[in-house]
Amino acid sequence: MSEESTARPAPPGQGAPPPDPPRRRRRTGRRGIDLPLVVLGAMIVLLCAVLIIPLVGLVWAAFGPGEGFGGGEPSLDNFRTVLSSDGLTGTLLRTLALGVGSVVVMLVIAVPLAWLYTRTDLRGKTVILFLAAAKMAIPGFLVALGYIFMFNPSNGIINTWWGELGGSGPLTDVYSLKWIILLQGLDFAGPAFFMLVPTLRVIDVNIEEAAAVHGIPRWRAAVQLLLPIAAPAIAGVSIFFFIVAVEVFDYAGMLGMPARITVLSTLIYQYSQGTTGTPEYGNAAAIGLGMALAIGLIMFGYYRAMRRANQLATVTGKRAAREPIRLSRRGRRAGYGLIGVYALVGVALPVLMLIWASLLPYLRPPSFEALGELSFAAYTDASYDLAEVMPTTLLLVAVVPTAAVAFAACAGWLVTRTTLKGRRGLDVLIMMTLAIPSIVMAVSFLYVGLSTYRWVPLYGTAAFLALVVACRFVATAYRTLHGTMLQVHSELEEAAAVSGIRRGRTFVSVVLPAVRGSLVYAWFWIALLTIRELTITLILSSDGTDVMSTRIFGYSSAGETSLSAALGVIQLGMITVLLIAFCRVARRQSF
Repeated sequence: MSEESTARPAPPGQGAPPPDPPRRRRRTGRRGIDLPLVVLGAMIVLLCAVLIIPLVGLVWAAFGPGEGFGGGEPSLDNFRTVLSSDGLTGTLLRTLALGVGSVVVMLVIAVPLAWLYTRTDLRGKTVILFLAAAKMAIPGFLVALGYIFMFNPSNGIINTWWGELGGSGPLTDVYSLKWIILLQGLDFAGPAFFMLVPTLRVIDVNIEEAAAVHGIPRWRAAVQLLLPIAAPAIAGVSIFFFIVAVEVFDYAGMLGMPARITVLSTLIYQYSQGTTGTPEYGNAAAIGLGMALAIGLIMFGYYRAMRRANQLATVTGKRAAREPIRLSRRGRRAGYGLIGVYALVGVALPVLMLIWASLLPYLRPPSFEALGELSFAAYTDASYDLAEVMPTTLLLVAVVPTAAVAFAACAGWLVTRTTLKGRRGLDVLIMMTLAIPSIVMAVSFLYVGLSTYRWVPLYGTAAFLALVVACRFVATAYRTLHGTMLQVHSELEEAAAVSGIRRGRTFVSVVLPAVRGSLVYAWFWIALLTIRELTITLILSSDGTDVMSTRIFGYSSAGETSLSAALGVIQLGMITVLLIAFCRVARRQSF
């Protein structure tokens, strides 16, 4: 072949491939900006800031001047003032009694209900799921309000009936520590039930069957054999709700403060709000810091208890199914009786009392004469309040779960999908927020917001309130998403990287769609918690940022029975709509 023939250029489409178009090189060039990754990094930095700043502010306020502002050297004056105050020992003892008593009431109800649901053939036992979910959906302060309408010593409906029947004095006084313990324990029974069901469900049925063969009664086998095996899980749940019982404000504020029954949560509220004079943020921060440290130690015991659960594992691969335990006639009656009492005391009575009180101009027992005075006048008056509080309430319901889930998703990606140094520190920082009571976090943000108002005027705005509530629920969303993200195999991201897709785009287009179900669940759950929230909103809300829960609390404290009840019924309606929307969306998702 001649040189001319070998030197001829190849026709188009043959031989060497054409060069890549310039557009493709620009898309995969090194100098391009991965915008989703930049946004993700900015969200993580912002999350760290909003979690660290309040912690620093809490420590600074605790060791600073008594009013929480101004100069001066750090000192222990606030701690000395708190420790030398009258009644501190009684407050600590009442707080301990509140925590232990609430846990005992919770276990007496939650453990039998979980056993009936998971281990027995009780007919219609699925109603327990509905009752537990309904109890979780009803805010605690509304339950307390319903019982105030029943057992208020001056004009409570049942106490009034008791007096008409010839009883001397009120039948019972709802403004007492025993009622706070009882109602708070009932409130915890619902979530405790859901936490105990997985443990009791997987315990091998051979244990109870072997006991039955040897003639041991069912109840005795459950007490002597089943409960010891489930003891680590029960201990973990008990420690967790002891922490919640100590920090929650709803029942202590609604039922304890009118009778001057002080526990640590109400003491912090009184210091921060200046109920006896000028607000003393330093004293409030000192108590809050002590509570945070104590709760941190208790949480350490909680994690140790949960680790011990593996030592008593009984789940094997020998049996894929099991027969439920057959209850005797007496056992069925006892089971239905427990379910009926829980439904009546925990759900039906407070809701019915709210509805009844909202339809009367003043509180009175049901009668034919009272039926003639029923009206919707309170709802008309409440409409003016709705015009003021509904915008902020709806804003929180929309923004708080969105922000909390966004923060949690970014943090979960960093911890579970990367190998960056310091990611474990972010995990610890988020979980540390669980050791800080809601009222302590509110006081810390209050101090920071007031201290920085000159430069960052956010305090007193709805945006500031939404940011604080979102920070409170980041840990809740994070724990929901963390486990789900661990289940997403790294092969998906590796395939995306081979295809030239950057990490930020992979996070948005691959990881988030893979955990869509958990995102939806976390969003609705936090939206429900936002409607229920009273502590943070009560500390941080002002005239322009009132929400429904704070307005209900204010009317109840002022003795406005019908208005507080009407707003409570409207709030229950909002919660019902939210639950229905969640159920409809959940059917379309793959959880």
